[in-house]
Amino acid sequence: MTIQVCARCDKPTSAPVVVAIGHGASGGGGTVYACPGKCADSFPRQRDPFDHGALPARDVPAGHAP
Repeated sequence: MTIQVCARCDKPTSAPVVVAIGHGASGGGGTVYACPGKCADSFPRQRDPFDHGALPARDVPAGHAP
């Protein structure tokens, strides 16, 4: 992987960890990188959009109560 700038400490890292995916209304989003370890651990864990256990009740098909 190429060198990326850490979103927490603003230093370049040659072993970046993806900590978030940014979304934009008017254009494409971007990937947010951090240094492995302390910097990456300081970001909140992102919700997995494919984890069906994390779906709000409005997204559960009728008749399939959790």
